Amino acid sequence: MSIKNSMIALAVCSSSVVAQAAILQDSSERRIQVRQGTTATSNDSSTTKQANHLNQSLSAGDSMQGLIKQKQREYEFDAKLSIEENKRVYVNRADAKNSSTYSTTNNHYGSVHPKSLQTTDFNSWLNSSRFRAQEVANYKRYLSSQLGAQNVPPLEQLLTTARSWDKCGYEPYQLPPQELWSNIVPTLRLYSALKNQGVLPPTTEIRSVYRSPGLNRCAGGASSSKHMTASAIDIWVPEYQDNFWLLSKMQDDLCQFWQYQGQSHRLGLGLYSTGAVHLDTQGYRKWGFNHATSSSSCRY
Repeated sequence: MSIKNSMIALAVCSSSVVAQAAILQDSSERRIQVRQGTTATSNDSSTTKQANHLNQSLSAGDSMQGLIKQKQREYEFDAKLSIEENKRVYVNRADAKNSSTYSTTNNHYGSVHPKSLQTTDFNSWLNSSRFRAQEVANYKRYLSSQLGAQNVPPLEQLLTTARSWDKCGYEPYQLPPQELWSNIVPTLRLYSALKNQGVLPPTTEIRSVYRSPGLNRCAGGASSSKHMTASAIDIWVPEYQDNFWLLSKMQDDLCQFWQYQGQSHRLGLGLYSTGAVHLDTQGYRKWGFNHATSSSSCRY
């Protein structure tokens, strides 16, 4: 009898627990419904729009699958946007390196390399070969012994060749053969004298010296060009490029020097309206734009 009573009591307790759970569940659902209803009535129209948008996103098939597809679309859009932004930000800096427009064959001067960039290019060329670096060092020592170290121009100027080196398949700098080294000595002595006498300003730069016969031919140089024997230099003064008065005065001073001192130096003087000046010590003569004496701006 007691066992039967215990089983009845257990059944009553179980029914009570189930009933309470049902009541709690029902109560929770009612609270959730009430809370959702309250929130819905308190939200503004923007919340309704967001809910509608979410319902639209989830309407095609399973709700979780719809969310996955939506996130994939958003990711693909962000990736494309990132790629486009990277394309817009990218800057090609290679063009700056090839901005020099100086021409020795056409006697034209344009924009030139910044000195820091020119020095960097020269050092790269110089150090690309140990043998080359040794030969250039020997060349500098030779010139220093003949002229004094203070009268040796910067090597990045002294070894510069024709501007069309790239088009012709050559390097931007050329070291003359050792048997021609002595030819440049009197021309550099003349160059120093012109600076010391104030005929040329201290900012004068050398723009072309030695050209191998093949490069000279490709660049359109004269068949008897003194550049092929490493006895000529082309020079200019950057700040005179757009100053006609200073350029004319320098040319007049060079003409006077040519008239009174040129013969002793065997000065060959070529003057061009663009600012280019050719100097060599291979014969007393003068010329202008068409390499004729009659076209020289020297009227003496």
